[in-house]
Amino acid sequence: MPADDGWNTVTHSVTAHQARPSWSNRPQLSVMDMLVMLWRAKWAIAAIALPILALSILVAFTLPVKYEAASRIQVTAGVERVFDPIAGGVQGQVLGQEEITESEIDLLYSPEIADRVIQAIGLGVIYPKAQAAMDRAPAADRPVLYERALRSFQEDFYATSRPKNPVIRIGYANEDPLVAADVLNTLMDVYLDYRSEIFLDQGEGVLGQQREITSQKLDQADSAIQLFLTTNRIGDFDTEKSSVAGLYASVTDQLFNVQAQKSEVGGRLAALNAQLALTSPTIDLYVETNYEQQLLDLKIEREQLLGIYLPSTPQVQALDRRIEKVEALINGGGRGTGVKRTGPNDVYQTLDTRRVELEAEHEALKQRFEELRRQKQEIERRQLQLTRLEPRYQELLRDRAILENQVRNLSVREQDQRITREVTKADFENIQILERARPPAEGKSLRKVVAILGLLFGGFTGLVFALIWIFTRSTLPTPSSVTQTTGLPVLATVRSMR
Repeated sequence: MPADDGWNTVTHSVTAHQARPSWSNRPQLSVMDMLVMLWRAKWAIAAIALPILALSILVAFTLPVKYEAASRIQVTAGVERVFDPIAGGVQGQVLGQEEITESEIDLLYSPEIADRVIQAIGLGVIYPKAQAAMDRAPAADRPVLYERALRSFQEDFYATSRPKNPVIRIGYANEDPLVAADVLNTLMDVYLDYRSEIFLDQGEGVLGQQREITSQKLDQADSAIQLFLTTNRIGDFDTEKSSVAGLYASVTDQLFNVQAQKSEVGGRLAALNAQLALTSPTIDLYVETNYEQQLLDLKIEREQLLGIYLPSTPQVQALDRRIEKVEALINGGGRGTGVKRTGPNDVYQTLDTRRVELEAEHEALKQRFEELRRQKQEIERRQLQLTRLEPRYQELLRDRAILENQVRNLSVREQDQRITREVTKADFENIQILERARPPAEGKSLRKVVAILGLLFGGFTGLVFALIWIFTRSTLPTPSSVTQTTGLPVLATVRSMR
């Protein structure tokens, strides 16, 4: 091999048309130049990365080893997951499997379950350090510390499932494998109890209370109807309305009949009065004497006197004068008259009696007509009153009917829920524990993860500092950077002997 005299021959040159001078104030570096510079800065990168790696390893060794206990439960649709509304007549609906599984997972993450598990096992058993911190802390700070321990419990617990799969995988990690298995088994028991309380015991008595409240409202509605009827002097509204309508029809018919009878009696009375006007109240019974008989008697007496006296004698002349007067009276209109005996006319009396009867009947019909018209007006006022009161009465009846229907539905639902609760309490057929938790044989730790992350972070930090050092230099570190920066070819390089 040739001797190294400090000169290196350039194996390539840049032609004139390939050399492009750069007008930048910074050195132009290619990828190879940066790789060379990174190699030159390897010790600086190591100096930065190693302390970070050492610190991460130190932290990793302080992390505890946790043992994760696992279990599985299967959840399917049950009666408690059926939406069956109390009122409204809506048909019951069953939730889908994914909705049921997600809701059960949310229920498993409930802080109430975590709190009951901690209270059942003891915080000192699950988290001894947290219990020691609470013992040392003031009483005012203990609730906050307990909530932190509760949050740690929820972080150590997990529950997950696959889509459209009724199986839920649950697990809990703790530094003690026995505690991890015990906590998980206790959690499943508490979960079943708590679930029973939510879906079954929580609703116990609610329907009964609601039924009692609705029954009280129904009694108030009955009292309101009774007060309404009493205030308006109504025994039974429907009966009253029917009775008033019947009375109105009956009185109207009677009124028309009486009006017709009154008109008939009035016509008969008018005709009878006209007939009475043409009838004499009295009639002649018989005639005792008359002028013709007297004239005949006087003539007979004159003929007898002529047999004794002469016509010129005073006796005959006096008789002649009497005969002349009688004849004059007869000729003056006195023919057929004489001393007559008169009496009441039976026809007139009969007609007058009938007239009095008709007048009395007409007056009675008039009074009856006025009374019927007054009764009709009274009935009409009552009908108008009932018509005005009917909307309010119907409203009270509707409210009462609604409340009565609600009481009936609540009673049926209460009985159904009581039967369902008793049956469901006996067996949660839709919740099946596929496997109980067993103490895990191997633990899991984040030590390797933390160490790897520390290595990556340290290397990345050293790389960043190296890149900053490379891009902040103002010298030309490699021959290619000289060519790219100045556009001139490099004929040879000299290695520094320092």
